[in-house]
Amino acid sequence: MLVFQALIIALCAWYSATAAPMWLRWSVYFGAPLVAGLVDGLLLGDVSYGLQVGSTVMMAYIGMVAIGGSLPSDYALAGYLGVAMTMYAGADPSVGLTIAVPIGLLGLLSFNVKMSLNSIWVHKADQYAAKGDTRGVAAMNLFASQIFPFLTYFIPSFLCVVFGSGALESLMNVIPTQVTSILSLAGHLIPALGLAMLASVLFKSSLIPFFLIGFALSAYLGLGTMPIAILGAAAGILHLIYTSQKDGTSLDDLSLAKGDEQPAASDDGKKHLSKKALRKCWWNWQCWAQICYNYERMMGLGFAHCMIPVLKDLYGDDTEKIAAGLTRHMAYFNTENTWGAIIPGIIAAMEEERANGAEIDDDMENNLKTALMGPMAGIGDSVTQSLVKVVLLSIAIGLASAGSAFGPILLIVLFSVYALGVGYFCFNSGYRLGKNAVTKLLSGGLVKQLTEGLGAMGTMVLGCLVATVIPITCPLTFELSTGTIELQSIFDTILPGLLPLVAFLVTYHFIKKGTKPTTIIIFMFLIACVLSPLGILS
Repeated sequence: MLVFQALIIALCAWYSATAAPMWLRWSVYFGAPLVAGLVDGLLLGDVSYGLQVGSTVMMAYIGMVAIGGSLPSDYALAGYLGVAMTMYAGADPSVGLTIAVPIGLLGLLSFNVKMSLNSIWVHKADQYAAKGDTRGVAAMNLFASQIFPFLTYFIPSFLCVVFGSGALESLMNVIPTQVTSILSLAGHLIPALGLAMLASVLFKSSLIPFFLIGFALSAYLGLGTMPIAILGAAAGILHLIYTSQKDGTSLDDLSLAKGDEQPAASDDGKKHLSKKALRKCWWNWQCWAQICYNYERMMGLGFAHCMIPVLKDLYGDDTEKIAAGLTRHMAYFNTENTWGAIIPGIIAAMEEERANGAEIDDDMENNLKTALMGPMAGIGDSVTQSLVKVVLLSIAIGLASAGSAFGPILLIVLFSVYALGVGYFCFNSGYRLGKNAVTKLLSGGLVKQLTEGLGAMGTMVLGCLVATVIPITCPLTFELSTGTIELQSIFDTILPGLLPLVAFLVTYHFIKKGTKPTTIIIFMFLIACVLSPLGILS
């Protein structure tokens, strides 16, 4: 039975880290600890315990953002392996953070090996591209790219569960209670780091009132993340309406698809891309643009792969022109996958114009890709990772921590709908509007207003999380002639959730000063070592 469980856990770690379609990876990888709580809970026969561990571990990663191929930790191993090892040890969910975080940091070795060695398949794909071999290029992107990740994710995860679970359980059984209390306190402090990292991205002076409202509603009225997220959505819409009126715009102006559209296909003797070719191009991009991610050319091979349906539709059996097209798109490219879908849409339109004799050369296409990939990555990372991910994870964590399996399922469904919907919209807008697409996207105010609205909602949810997921208290009591005074009761009289708020604000201060997260974690362990034995914090 252990071998079967190890097999499933290892497959999940490998699949979520590198093999899953990108629209699905947003939830199963960046939300790996939470999803792992459900998967590992089902495997080990205790879903409630698994969800508690998963939601606790997820709090350390909710504010982390992966930018430009750089990860602060490996979510897959911290999630699927870290949660499983915590459950095998039978440890308290808060102790799971002290197990999962080191595993996630060690997992960066697996990520770096994958990113370094996948360049081998890019050079092999260059050879296929030069011959116009579309199947060879696709095979390098889809299948060869999984060889090294399988070795660096699946095998270590499998061996760790088979040979490490029993040893970890035995170790936890002999650890003194005092040490377990220290680990538990450190685990309760670490969510403050994740929330502080999130706040460093979300916080604006205009949004601070939303944070205070979210904190007060949770601390005083005991509202959970779901009702506060609903109230936050309403507040975000009101904030959007107010800011749009203040800027002299209206919601009706936030349309991307007004004017300057390319004419519909007609019998004018020119080549026009079929809807089927465009759908395949978008689907390849949305699923497989990052599957052969590597340090040398990042998403270059994925971009060439997504353009195969376009080139085949335009040039048919003309291998020479297909080879030229594949070769020019094998160049370095890197952007955010969802909002960045506008770029392959634009390039598809340019390829169509080029096939009809327009004076478009390789440099023009590659220069446009290079010029757009940075701005679209900035928009995508800000909206998808810093706002949408946070809001959805907050709702899902609230449900999962209450023992509901609906939390991780809702995360997967909603994130997939968002990624596919926005990606499809951006790709088709890029194709319709051509080179003017990004100008339309920015000048219409859509991104700015959407960011403002989601920022208000996300900041309100952040306030709720500060009040609920940093469960630290002061157990000190004083015996007086009139009775016993509990220090925590005094704090609650001043402000419910005062200690979690202080922990969050102090951590946020150090994050803003540029202190590294690993340094803060070390300090949290030192604080736990001092305050837990003295009975000051628990």
